[in-house]
Amino acid sequence: MNRREFLRYATAGALAAAGAALLPGCTAPAPSSRPALPPLRDRKLIIVLFGGGTRSSESIDDPKHRWVPHLWADLVPHGTLFTNMRVEGKIVHPNSAGSIVTGHWEWGDLDWSQPVAHPTVFEIARRQNGADAWAFVYASILANIGHSRADGFGQPFAANIVEPPTIPRSTAERMDRLMQHAATAPEGLGDAARRAAELARTTSRINLAGLRTEAARAFVQRHYERWKSGGGTTSHDAFLAELAIAAMTRFAPAVSAVCFGEIDCAHYGSWSRYVEAIERTDALVWRLWRAAQELDGYRGRTVMLVLPDHGRELDRPGGAGFVHHSDFYTGAGVDEGCRRVWMLAIGPGVA
Repeated sequence: MNRREFLRYATAGALAAAGAALLPGCTAPAPSSRPALPPLRDRKLIIVLFGGGTRSSESIDDPKHRWVPHLWADLVPHGTLFTNMRVEGKIVHPNSAGSIVTGHWEWGDLDWSQPVAHPTVFEIARRQNGADAWAFVYASILANIGHSRADGFGQPFAANIVEPPTIPRSTAERMDRLMQHAATAPEGLGDAARRAAELARTTSRINLAGLRTEAARAFVQRHYERWKSGGGTTSHDAFLAELAIAAMTRFAPAVSAVCFGEIDCAHYGSWSRYVEAIERTDALVWRLWRAAQELDGYRGRTVMLVLPDHGRELDRPGGAGFVHHSDFYTGAGVDEGCRRVWMLAIGPGVA
């Protein structure tokens, strides 16, 4: 089975049957045990990157599943979990994300300023039946996964790309000084955190260049203005999840991708922040699936695929461990912790 055929099966929600042919030890159930597939024109696909580089040891391989309670208890029992998938290309976020949405290894030259080389699942869906497609990405390095430079595809069939708000470097430096000063007087940490969040909101900006229509730009701008004047979390991943659900309600795209990325805070070397980000991502994935069950346009017709973009290094003497996921220029440090990943498929047609 080639990669294009695999994408076609995924879109049709037939991953369980495909897995039986592709993966040793995965047996396809009797057709009667699968939820019925809706007509092709009514099907929805949501691809979720459990992103920022997540080791299996902190997710599906943790015996207690401490940081993925929703994934393990609420989602896995109702879908098919593929536990031994591998990333064979470069261990870097854009390359993995681009490869997931095309079925081909992308950006071997690491030039992320260019669109991907092969048609994306967004373009395929839009060219086939004019379906709407959106991608919610955690950083500008993923801004070019919504369309390709393949003949017959490209901008006319591109997905709407949504990026989270960003802040100028000067704001980041002010926030850093605030928190460093507060660390010398722990009773002031709460106030410093509130001031830092206020700074992040008031000095933020949002890029609308990846949105294809005036209606899409106005929609994202309104959502951003509400976020900017609000007092809730400043988490980029939470912003993307809530905006994805709002777009599902307003536009009902046939194909969506939500690329989370805050787990990559592991690079700062804090274990507690790393596992907290996994737990938050787990909750946001559960929120997305609940929305797909609550919305009339998605209930009973949505297949959701959840998978890490890649892993992180294993713990070994002299190694970086969870903090890093190899040097993507040289490949130094790449190991099974980086390469071994998993995927959950859930929805109609999936056992």
